Amino acid sequence: MTTKQKKSPELKKGDIKQILIQTANEVFPDFEFFDYKNNCYTFQRLRQVNNLTIHELLHIDSKLKDKNFACSIASRLNSEYIFSNQYNNGLLNPHKDLQVLIHNSEALNIQDAYRFHNGKVETITTTVKNIFGDYQKYGLPFFNMQIESLKSNAIVKCGFDYIDNLQVDQEKLKNEIADELKKGGFLISRIKHPIYILLKEKMQSVSGQSKDDRQKIPQTAYEFLELFWNK
Repeated sequence: MTTKQKKSPELKKGDIKQILIQTANEVFPDFEFFDYKNNCYTFQRLRQVNNLTIHELLHIDSKLKDKNFACSIASRLNSEYIFSNQYNNGLLNPHKDLQVLIHNSEALNIQDAYRFHNGKVETITTTVKNIFGDYQKYGLPFFNMQIESLKSNAIVKCGFDYIDNLQVDQEKLKNEIADELKKGGFLISRIKHPIYILLKEKMQSVSGQSKDDRQKIPQTAYEFLELFWNK
């Protein structure tokens, strides 16, 4: 193995993109290369739920000098979130670190948090194949669970019903809540706008919700209003 690694060529500019696209075509032919931005390669699949487009995304962050990959997975109902690098536990636009999904833990040591390689084509190719294998094993269930949540979660249904019947000026609401966020240090928990508060209370009144979903309501309520003023 050591001999093979010595013979394997060093990675050249553009090699990683080609390796990623080739592997994705083999393992995930329905995910297409979407974009490269801020050292991150993104692959996308589009699916439809109730006449809404869901952006299912595989993010692979590669810094060649660090010789590692940082991988994450996202399902975005709001296309404004496609390039957001912030993790999200809301019900509409979840974004998770792949290693967190694999280990089922937010607290990871450095060895478990990244995928390391030695900078050579052979090792990188093997590492990329393992990454897409884990996307297949852990990512597909993540996407399918999110689709089912958008179809059947009572809190989500409550949110859609609310914004579908909301009759206020979209731009005015956006600006008012933006002002509140700015004054509150950009913390969603400090939003006191009556339209946001009413939506949050309606969601909290939904019966049979899990403790986990209940904790996601403040973030999800805000994201529903984002959908409202962006549509």
